[in-house]
Amino acid sequence: MVEQTIEVRGIPVSHLVSYLIECGGAALTESLPILVEGEEWNAEVLREETVTITSRFHVSAVFIHFSAANEECFAQLMKRFRIKVMRVGG
Repeated sequence: MVEQTIEVRGIPVSHLVSYLIECGGAALTESLPILVEGEEWNAEVLREETVTITSRFHVSAVFIHFSAANEECFAQLMKRFRIKVMRVGG
């Protein structure tokens, strides 16, 4: 089993859950912690915090715990998920 907890900043919880569903999962709960289960993997959206970057700049930080049956499944899930959360600066 492969496990990892990541922090995603600046993306609402509802969008992250949608991205996990688009990766092949199904949401089993609706409030935090939100469990999304896929074939041979699951993700638990643990909590959301506000992070202060400067005195006037605050962003949300969401913590997600991923578990997968094996390294290959985990790598495929993370590849799909990271494409969905990628943001281009400007």
